[in-house]
Amino acid sequence: MADIDITIIGAGVVGLAIAKELSEKYESIVVVERHSSFGQEASSRNSEVIHSGIHYPPGSLKANLCVEGNRMLYDICEKNGIGYEKLGKFTVATDKEEIGILEDLKQRGEENGVDGLVLYEPTEIKKIEPCVRAKLAIYSPSSGIIDSHGLMKHLADATKSKGALVVYNSEVTDIKKENFGFKFKVKNSDGTTEDF
Repeated sequence: MADIDITIIGAGVVGLAIAKELSEKYESIVVVERHSSFGQEASSRNSEVIHSGIHYPPGSLKANLCVEGNRMLYDICEKNGIGYEKLGKFTVATDKEEIGILEDLKQRGEENGVDGLVLYEPTEIKKIEPCVRAKLAIYSPSSGIIDSHGLMKHLADATKSKGALVVYNSEVTDIKKENFGFKFKVKNSDGTTEDF
């Protein structure tokens, strides 16, 4: 490989999202993945939930990114035909001690900018989910699920369409700092190595 401006190690959802974003601005990008396809580790072993943002402290980076990311993910899915369902989610208090925690979650979510949060009393919960036994529930309508493999395929395809390389079956085995960047040693699936 020749000189590369940006090297991203790992073709999971985070690596591919970074590559897609950077490929809009830079020409010489390579994503190096040791497996035979994208998303073979943590990205394919998650719950595929699109979280609303009620659990993080107001004003925190996690809260801001979660709420903004929630809206962005639905938009990306809609524009690119990626499977998703905006199902909403109930978080329940099963005893009286948890009621205060749930009320705090609702307030926290509202402070974070999560829209449409509603508290449900036991009789209302029963009408919607008869098998749930709860003292109180908070409903977050912006929670949902996503086809994470569909998302990663979109990100990989969009990255490659801008001229970036996504290289599979190649493991980064060494990184050395040099005067004007870094030198990477990559082991290919056939056992050969190359530096770039």
